[in-house]
Amino acid sequence: MPSRRTFVLSGASAMLAGGVAQAQPRDGLETWLESHVSPIRTIDATDEDFSDLEPLADAIGAARVVQLGEPSHGAGSCFAAKARIVKFLHQRHGFDVLIWESGLYDVALAQAGMRGADDAMTAARRGVFTLWSMAAEVKPLFDTIKASQATVRPLEMAGFDMQVTADGSTKVFAQDLRAFVAGLRDQALRERATALAEQGLAARERLFAGKFLTQDDLDALTAATRGLGGLIAERRADFEQVRGPLGTSFMIRAIDNMRADAAFRAEFAHAPATTAARESMRDAANAANLRWLLEAQYAGRKAIVWAHDVHGMNAYYDSNFRGVHLKAELGDMKPTGTFIADRLGKQVYTIGMTSFQGEDGFAMGGPATPVAPAPDGSLEARLHALGHPYAFVDLRTLNSRESVSARLPKYDINTVTDVGRIYGGLFYIDQMARATRAA
Repeated sequence: MPSRRTFVLSGASAMLAGGVAQAQPRDGLETWLESHVSPIRTIDATDEDFSDLEPLADAIGAARVVQLGEPSHGAGSCFAAKARIVKFLHQRHGFDVLIWESGLYDVALAQAGMRGADDAMTAARRGVFTLWSMAAEVKPLFDTIKASQATVRPLEMAGFDMQVTADGSTKVFAQDLRAFVAGLRDQALRERATALAEQGLAARERLFAGKFLTQDDLDALTAATRGLGGLIAERRADFEQVRGPLGTSFMIRAIDNMRADAAFRAEFAHAPATTAARESMRDAANAANLRWLLEAQYAGRKAIVWAHDVHGMNAYYDSNFRGVHLKAELGDMKPTGTFIADRLGKQVYTIGMTSFQGEDGFAMGGPATPVAPAPDGSLEARLHALGHPYAFVDLRTLNSRESVSARLPKYDINTVTDVGRIYGGLFYIDQMARATRAA
């Protein structure tokens, strides 16, 4: 749905002469935006008149995977918009899997809670990061997920992060891993697998107790998880008699995540400053989880991925987490989205989210962070001038040679070319509001 036509004044493009603003020659981006922007009526997640969201469905087309970004994990308005989009895609367009940037094993526990006796928010907090599972803006979505479990087309949750993301999940996993190896029929195999499992679990427990500072325990955990993974590969049929092919594959991923999570935490314990190399390590593991979910656990099904703009983008982030590069440069971070774009191509459509101004803050509490107005000439400033509180733009038809200054993937300004490769579409929120805690 094209917007009303208007002149956009950006930067120094408005000159005052005798008190009258003189519009300077318009560039191609301004003209393109005016005819391609689709106003969005609301981001209220309880509003189910979805007619204003149909331009998103038109842009998504036949893609079976939709990635929904956010500029920060305190962007409450984005949470509300994403919750409404998820409900729309589930109810109207057959998407029935929601994959969170939260623990693979943890969200499996949350999904079990959704199917069981838990209320929606209790179930969500069994696995989904509290960034979202404690946010009032996401509660309508969790309520919908819970209610859908009793229908013929439930919305199923999963997680693609290698991290532990909920209290208590490590204890449940320890019990589950012990039960998995204890079910082996061959006594010698069972004893070998049990010894490796116990070695790994004991080392992990010591690492948590010692704040991940002991290299010997990390080495013991690494050796145990790799040994157990090798044993499963060698005797796969025996393990599949316990959990079946899919259940065994899930445990392989969970065991490897135990190793990756420990390595990630140990690096952070010794060097708290965030580095592109460490984030790349995490995203590589996350991408492996996400590929497995899309190609094994939910093969052929239509899925939505909920994550940060950084993790979904098909580009590289420089070592200072400021510049965005279409081709990898030395020291760059390689996000999950680059792996997925290489693997799935046109099967995936990614929507980045951005804002003109407002404030940002975590749902769990703490001070709000102001989001200053976007600079003149930026994509956000141009969208702000159009006057829509919310809007969607399908970026893929934008000239790939066009240089665009935009607040992507965070609230930092980057100048990029071929923004339609980085994100398929852009969801714009004029005034960002911080996330708020659910009652």
